[in-house]
Amino acid sequence: MKNENKQIKASSWALGILFVISAVVLVMFFGVGYGNKTYINQKNLTDPQYTGLLLIWLYTLVGICIVTVLGFGIAASIRNMKTRTKGQQRTGFAGWVFLFTFAVVAASYFLADSSKLLLGDGKTWHTDVMDLTLADVCLYSIYALFIVALLCALLSMTGLFKARR
Repeated sequence: MKNENKQIKASSWALGILFVISAVVLVMFFGVGYGNKTYINQKNLTDPQYTGLLLIWLYTLVGICIVTVLGFGIAASIRNMKTRTKGQQRTGFAGWVFLFTFAVVAASYFLADSSKLLLGDGKTWHTDVMDLTLADVCLYSIYALFIVALLCALLSMTGLFKARR
């Protein structure tokens, strides 16, 4: 029980530290000022001073989230395989989730289109095949995984998969 309390305390501290850093970055983004001049689509625009810092912090938070979810998923599936005895039903499905996610990303890659794209100015074409393919893979994967997550949430709310005792 003591070890569990230490883990909860450590995760609370980690969450608090991430929250404080996020609050500082947001205050810097919205409160410091607008000093960067950019020229986009024949217009002079003024950007917030710390846009780059905000984007880097958002990418860092997404990376932390991905590493945490994958790490705990892999650890739970390994723990489930080690503790499972003969004849006992398997309770975890992390392996199936990883397999399904891989299949969705692979299918998205094969469905991706890399034809050139007209940019917002109406004159310039974007022709970098890697960028166009990666954008399509990300979009198709997000759409498919969002639909599956929504379906799973709806099925979960119906109680269809409630544990039988």
